[in-house]
Amino acid sequence: MNFTYDVVVAGAGPAGIAASIAIARQGYKVALLERWGYVGGNLTGGCVGPIMGSVSKGTFSDELKSVLGGEFYDFNNAKFLIHDLLDKNGVTVFLHTTVAEVETENNKVKSVKAFGKKENYTFYAKFFIDCTGDGDLCFKAGCEYEIGRENDHLIQPVSMLYVIEGIDKNQTLTCCHEEHYTTLSNGKEYLSMCRQACKDGILPPSINIVRLYNNSNAGERIVNATQLNKVDVLDESALTKAELQLRRQIDCVNSFLKNYVPGFENIAVKTCAEFVGIRESRRIVGEYVLTAEDCLSGKTFNDAIVHKADFPLDIHNPDGAGQAEQEGCPPTVIPYDIPYRCFTPKNFDNLFVAGRCISGDHRAHASYRVMSICLAMGQAVGVACSLCIKNGVTSKRLPPDLIRKTLISLGVEL
Repeated sequence: MNFTYDVVVAGAGPAGIAASIAIARQGYKVALLERWGYVGGNLTGGCVGPIMGSVSKGTFSDELKSVLGGEFYDFNNAKFLIHDLLDKNGVTVFLHTTVAEVETENNKVKSVKAFGKKENYTFYAKFFIDCTGDGDLCFKAGCEYEIGRENDHLIQPVSMLYVIEGIDKNQTLTCCHEEHYTTLSNGKEYLSMCRQACKDGILPPSINIVRLYNNSNAGERIVNATQLNKVDVLDESALTKAELQLRRQIDCVNSFLKNYVPGFENIAVKTCAEFVGIRESRRIVGEYVLTAEDCLSGKTFNDAIVHKADFPLDIHNPDGAGQAEQEGCPPTVIPYDIPYRCFTPKNFDNLFVAGRCISGDHRAHASYRVMSICLAMGQAVGVACSLCIKNGVTSKRLPPDLIRKTLISLGVEL
C-alpha cells in the first residue's frame, strides 16, 4: 500500500511531535511514523521527567508543558494528551510503524518503506524529517554520521527510569544532580551514602548516585539510577541483554532505598520505562557540526533557529560510574544558539534531522540532547520544512532569515 504526503516525519518523540504539529499548522499534509504503540518516546514510555533544559521564550516547549499540566506530569496520561493534540492539529499518526528501507535518488529521499503484518507500506513525500533519536532514516539513506567520543567511540551509558510509590508523605528527599547534598533524619548525608554503597557492593559498580525526582503525586519519585556501560545500542541482541540487566538493577536500587533511606521502607514500583533509555547513538553530520566550545562560550549564529539552549555538558561516564569529565556536577554552558546548518544532513536536499541525532560533537550532544531543546528543534525544523514547500526550494537553498522571521512571527524569541 502506498501513501503520499507533503512531509513524512519518522519518530514521535519530542522532536517529531513538535515538527509534525508545526508543519500541520502551516497547512501541509504530514505523516508521523512511530515504532511503538504510543507517541511521546522518552517523554512518555521512557518515564523521563521532568522536562529538562531550557530555550528562549515562545517555543513549542512552553505549549507542551501547558498541555501536560506543567513540568511534572503523568506519563500514561501524557500518551493520550499528546496524541489528542496531534489529532486536533491534523497530523496523521502511524503507530507500530518502523522505517525499514529508504529509497534515494539524485541527492533526495524518494520514499520510506515500513513492513506491515498484511503488506508493506511505502510513504512518498516532498520532504522527510528524521526524529528517530538514532538517526535511523538518515542512516538508511546513506548519510554520514559519527558515534561516541573521538578517542574510543564509547557512548554514554544506557539506563531505565521508573517510578516508585509508597514513600512516607513526610519524606521530602529529592536528588537531582551530583551535588544535591541532603542530610537525612538518621543524620547521614544521602549522596555520601550512595557513593559508599557503590564502594561496598550494595549498589553495582556503575551506580554511585540514585537520583530521585519529584513527579505529580505525593509519595512518589522518578528514579534515575540504573546504568550499563559499553552497550552497542544499535544492536538488537545487545539491547535485549541490557533490558534484562537494567530490570535486575531496579531490584538492587530499591533494596538500597528500602534498607538505608528513612521513609522509603515501603516503596514499590508503580511504573517502569517500556524500553532501554538511550542517551547517545548516531550523530548525523550536517553542514555545520556544533561543538562543545560553542556551547561553553554561548556562541551565537546568524542562521540560528534555536536560541538560548541551556543544559550542562552532562556526559554520564561511558566507562564507569558518575560523570565523565569531573567529580560532581558537569560543566555548565552559556546559553547558546543552534544554527540551521546542524539540521540539514550533508549531500541531501530534502532531508532534515531534529532531536539528539543532529550534527554536533560528542560533548555538545550531552547538552542539547534533552527534551526542552529537542522540542524547540522540532518546531524550528518543521517550520523550515514548510517554508521549503511553500517557496519551492530545497533545504540547502532556503534562506535562514526566512525561517527566523517566521519563527519570530509565531512568538519564538530568537
